[in-house]
Amino acid sequence: MSPDVLRARVADAYDRLGLPSWAPPRVEGVEPRDEEYSRVSDLHKYRVVHGRAHAWTEVLGALPGVVVERLGPVTTERHEFARGVRIVSPVPGTLPLVLLEQDAGSTEHGEAPDFLHLAVQDPDHRIDHGVPDCGCDACDVGSAGLLETIDDGVLSIVAGPFVLLVGKGWKATWYPDGGSMEGDTRAPSDFSTVMRACRSLADGGAPRLPRSSTALVGRSWLDAPA
Repeated sequence: MSPDVLRARVADAYDRLGLPSWAPPRVEGVEPRDEEYSRVSDLHKYRVVHGRAHAWTEVLGALPGVVVERLGPVTTERHEFARGVRIVSPVPGTLPLVLLEQDAGSTEHGEAPDFLHLAVQDPDHRIDHGVPDCGCDACDVGSAGLLETIDDGVLSIVAGPFVLLVGKGWKATWYPDGGSMEGDTRAPSDFSTVMRACRSLADGGAPRLPRSSTALVGRSWLDAPA
């Protein structure tokens, strides 16, 4: 099965949920007003990100041999999640996909919308900061942009290969179409070297890794089982 077929099946499953859609609030190139950065006009419209997670869970869970583990409230070192799923492929060498949901509500920093976070292996190995980025009116990219971000993130893991490299105070991700690195001053200074190491890991190599770092490496879920 190809990634395009998965995208189409997820879109069909999502459409059946009847969730709202909306266009970006401004045309490309127009800067948001200052007050939009501190305003969240509709907390609950972002429930679409949870809906997309449910659609991916339905579609991936229907693949032969895939196991869906439902997670109750999840607490990690830095976050609390209302619920989640851990989706495990039967293909050897793959990484489980973890989808974690945060519900809209009040926080110490103000009102927060619904969020979806992606992780691999377990909830502690998140690969993103959550979708949407923040939920304020200034950062609103429209519903289609949110759904595309989720689809791209899920497929980077499912279509594979995918590498997560974790060090003290930093992490890096790599997949064939891209990669990223973030962290504090302890992060390696040479991004290109880190990406080459990740690519080598994906190819089955044993590169020298940055000190005190660990790697999670996953092959494609779409490969035929060996």
